[in-house]
Amino acid sequence: EKRILEYRETVEGTLVVGREPGGNSAALSTYVNNSAVIGSSYDAIKVVKMVGHLPFFAGLKCKNALVVGFGIGVTTSAIASHKEVERIDCIELVAGLKDAAHYYSGLNNNIQNDPRLNIMSGDGRHYLQLTGSKYDLISSDPTHPILGSGSLYTKEYFQLCKSKLNPGGMVSQYLPLHKLLPADFKSIIKTFHSIFPNASVWLGHNHAVLLGANGPLNIDFLLWSENISQSAKDPYFYDNPYSLAACLVLDSTMIAQFPDETRLNTDNHPITESFKLSSFDSRNLTQNLSLLNLSRDGIKRLFGQIPDQAMMEHFVEGNRIFTYGLGYELSGNRIVFLEKLREAATINPENEEYPFLLRYYSGRLAN
Repeated sequence: EKRILEYRETVEGTLVVGREPGGNSAALSTYVNNSAVIGSSYDAIKVVKMVGHLPFFAGLKCKNALVVGFGIGVTTSAIASHKEVERIDCIELVAGLKDAAHYYSGLNNNIQNDPRLNIMSGDGRHYLQLTGSKYDLISSDPTHPILGSGSLYTKEYFQLCKSKLNPGGMVSQYLPLHKLLPADFKSIIKTFHSIFPNASVWLGHNHAVLLGANGPLNIDFLLWSENISQSAKDPYFYDNPYSLAACLVLDSTMIAQFPDETRLNTDNHPITESFKLSSFDSRNLTQNLSLLNLSRDGIKRLFGQIPDQAMMEHFVEGNRIFTYGLGYELSGNRIVFLEKLREAATINPENEEYPFLLRYYSGRLAN
């Protein structure tokens, strides 16, 4: 059973920090009102770091950022690692989460003590409606849309974000694959694309990221690589330029091909507020993962100046096979998953993340 490290009741909600069995090195999880905010597993940390880093790698010039949802501070710390950032406003419904961030100091670099950080208590959407500030980056890492943050995934919210962006500014947002029916999952992507015509979807293991810009978005791979090489090194984040580019699964061209019957998620007709019980079916995660994996395309359209096309193809194929294997892992068949992971490592030996993942998942199988 999990060990409770902290329990606190506040006006905004009940906060719990728990540790999995296995001692001090075991994974942590934080819950608000019995809903998981985020854990410290590798897949969870990778995607929220991507939410923070991708805009900068893609060429964003950012002095001021807004983070909607502090959580455990990992996305905020990724943004803060880019030294050109002068101010980070963060709006958090349960402001007490800041006081629990120290449990994750190895992952968030004690971001709660960064003098550039201004954490405000309140609702992110209300803040955007009232503020006169504009930002270079608006990053959202909220709770799951069917568990209370559905209003942060509607057309009106995305339009509100766009209205608060400076020219050339970007929005990055966590997109869950679990607890969403495939039709509802596609609806959120199409809704984001309706406001950001240059939208793209990136895959971080079994989670996704929405990325859009207030203006055109074309990435020079040479500049992408330079931005990555100049960023602060993070022992918990694998930042090979080819590997991260291979995480792109949908560009705007692919999203525009979604069927006409794919609904938009709006305030008046919110799909995430009137979800079905079947949304909780665990198979939704594997179906949405497969949807992205089978539809992946757009690297040659979004990226220019890729110096080694053969290398890029190796990384894309390795990512495809690894993601295919994740379906087995999520279904409880880790043996087949490890076989697919070894296959990905064979096809893409340049990817140093795969040897790490083999050790990581083999260790979990042994336990």
